[in-house]
Amino acid sequence: MHVLSTLVALVLVGGLDEHALRRPVGSLVEPTSAGPLAPMIAAAQPAVDLSGTWRFNADASDVGGAGGDDGGGPVGGRMPMGGGFGMPGRSPMGGFGGAVGGPEGRNPELMKQRMELLRELMEPVRRLTVAQDGTSVSFTFDDGRTVRYRTHGKTEKHQQVNGVVETETRWKRDKLVRETHLDDGLTIEETFSVTTPRALVVEVKLHGGAGRRKPLRRVYDPVE
Repeated sequence: MHVLSTLVALVLVGGLDEHALRRPVGSLVEPTSAGPLAPMIAAAQPAVDLSGTWRFNADASDVGGAGGDDGGGPVGGRMPMGGGFGMPGRSPMGGFGGAVGGPEGRNPELMKQRMELLRELMEPVRRLTVAQDGTSVSFTFDDGRTVRYRTHGKTEKHQQVNGVVETETRWKRDKLVRETHLDDGLTIEETFSVTTPRALVVEVKLHGGAGRRKPLRRVYDPVE
């Protein structure tokens, strides 16, 4: 129907010559970046390639840890951070530690469960492998778990080691944005991008709870 409308419009304005009219209909519609389908095509094709195997670079990141050392025992494929979530001398998770609460925050068991889940989600992953296609991005961790996120921006549920969370994942220009929603109103927003020289950068923001928190920047080097 669109092809027919295009033909009619071109004929009315004199935009087709007799040679054009003799060509097959399909050849009259040529792809162009300015065409009406361009936004949909661009949305389906990620502008950046995150795929590869990446190792956490503690020295270049806002959150400390054991760096690229393969020693030590990761929890769920994530970097153990010693006695807290942040660097020495900082409050837990670089200022994120006081976020867990809510009306049921005084329940010791519930608060412990929430803290364990938040710790799991906020601690930097030691090493991960990323794979992507036109509709999803998958993260594989050292413990063998693979989590696949569809990039349609709709709500999904994912099983973590310490609980179930809801996520929304989408491409935003040349960056991947993943929002993880916890049941106490907290949202962890992670923005993934690739820099030159090639490195994977993850900016982590925590929304909700009390106070303002500075975003955390984590850097991952490619594993050749």
